[in-house]
Amino acid sequence: MPPVLRAVAPPVAALLALLLPLAGPALAGAAWAPPCAAAALLVALAVVATTGRPGLRVAGRGLREGTVTAETGVAAAVLAALGWSAAVLAVAAVSPAGPGAVPADPLAGPVLLPGAAAVLTVVAAAVQRTGRPADGDADEVRSGLRTVADRWSALLTPPAALAAVAVTAFAAGTGTPWPVAVPAGIAVLVGACPVPLLAALPAALRAADRAGGDTVRLPSPLPGRREPVGWTGPAGGPGLVGRVDTVALAGPDVLTGTGPGTVTVHAGRGEDPALVLRLAASVAAGARPGSDLRVAARALADAVDGPVPDVAEADEQPGLGVSGLVAELREPGPGDGGTTATVVAHAVLLGGPDWLAEHGIRVPPPLSAERERAVAEGRAVLVVAWDGCARAVLALPRAPHPAARPGVAELAAAGVAPVLLTPDDDGAARALAAASGLDPADPDAVRPGLDAAARAAAVAGLRVRGRTVAVAADPATDEAALAAADLAVELVPWPTDDGAGPGSEDGPGARPDPVVVPAPGSERICARGGPAEVAAALLIARRARAQVRAYVRAAVVLAVAGVVLAVLGTPAVVVAAVPVLGALGLAARGPRRRS
Repeated sequence: MPPVLRAVAPPVAALLALLLPLAGPALAGAAWAPPCAAAALLVALAVVATTGRPGLRVAGRGLREGTVTAETGVAAAVLAALGWSAAVLAVAAVSPAGPGAVPADPLAGPVLLPGAAAVLTVVAAAVQRTGRPADGDADEVRSGLRTVADRWSALLTPPAALAAVAVTAFAAGTGTPWPVAVPAGIAVLVGACPVPLLAALPAALRAADRAGGDTVRLPSPLPGRREPVGWTGPAGGPGLVGRVDTVALAGPDVLTGTGPGTVTVHAGRGEDPALVLRLAASVAAGARPGSDLRVAARALADAVDGPVPDVAEADEQPGLGVSGLVAELREPGPGDGGTTATVVAHAVLLGGPDWLAEHGIRVPPPLSAERERAVAEGRAVLVVAWDGCARAVLALPRAPHPAARPGVAELAAAGVAPVLLTPDDDGAARALAAASGLDPADPDAVRPGLDAAARAAAVAGLRVRGRTVAVAADPATDEAALAAADLAVELVPWPTDDGAGPGSEDGPGARPDPVVVPAPGSERICARGGPAEVAAALLIARRARAQVRAYVRAAVVLAVAGVVLAVLGTPAVVVAAVPVLGALGLAARGPRRRS
């Protein structure tokens, strides 16, 4: 069956089961009522047996394990309606009274109950869709999204079953005929059917996806995880995202983005700036994956005119620098007196003065003065040396991304204190902080000169001081800091080409691919951008939690209202409209995509 037809067939069949019993008497007289009712029952049975099969399996497995789930409530309403209708129609078919054995009023009798059961089945299946076709194990995700509904259904379904028995017994005891008394009890089960509860969490997740647009994604829960990232809990105190009071912006790119920037070369006397850039770019490319030197590696590779030579025996000391052997094929020059190209190898060092000092190399005064001047200007500075001599100073601009300063203000407006944890040295870090709206004089707001391990330790220190810390960092460089946080926000920094993200083939200005959805059940949020997107992620998670709480309360109110209507004598098919319309209403609501 084509996918479109597979999606359309169940609701069409459910409506057909609801309308068939009315169509027979209306079009051809009462004689057609029993055949149309029987046809409606068969169609409803087919809908329940196909669309409702997964839910019935879950309900049966739960009962065998002694637990009541949301599917238990749906199955109780559906199977009671179908079973009673099948029994009444079978008795009517063999009764000497013929069709008269079926109550004449369709609303009060069993003929519309199969259609109501089919509609409940279709709605129960539809409202659990997460809207995330990329989720690997759809069944496991749906099971996780049922956790809230299961907890509340365990409280609501048993009392509803007892109320159904009590209503049926009371009606029969007061002389009401069984064909009317039993549907009155079934109406209680139908009114308490927990399809709005099944809609609550998937609706909140879809709303959060729409609010996040292409830049923010929350994880979906899995069974056994009561509150992944603190946003799915329907009751109790504030969730984790509500308790976060500090956001650590960790890593080299979190305020600047991934643009390479322009490298300024301060070469020593007689040194070729082009050779300086080529050798520095080569050894920088040998840094470890996730190294803080990747900023310099991008900038240097962009500055080199032509291919970057390969590096051999690369060795990086995190926080200090990187070394390696770089070989080049040198063509003979006019004054070389030869005609054969030669291979020239250099032992190259790239890092700070301490890194060169470990290898016995001193930075000469002219280069040291250039270095101090660049540091005073707020630039990130590296020294290049090869063959035992310091050759040049490289200055990289550390200007914030245009969206960084407004993003820092949004974090403050969200009620959290931003803290910058950066590998930049003190001057560059404080200049970057000041340009981004942080207080460069506040030792709690700016932590310079930290390698990846030191950034993770700084996060642990903030938590020891009693803060609830969210870390926003690129997992490629700061996985340790993310693991040390109360709440991890995996942040892919702003893309290089003014909006063209990874996977985009349309060049500058193209719309980036949507951010990767976090693994179901993970305790992380994924985002792309900078501080503004981190603030948006926190707000979206808080609103999602608040929305789940509001939806759950609405679902409980709908269940109570349905039971009250049923006890007051409202026909079951009318009562069925309460959970159906409630579930569809909850599933359709949610904030629009964030601009």
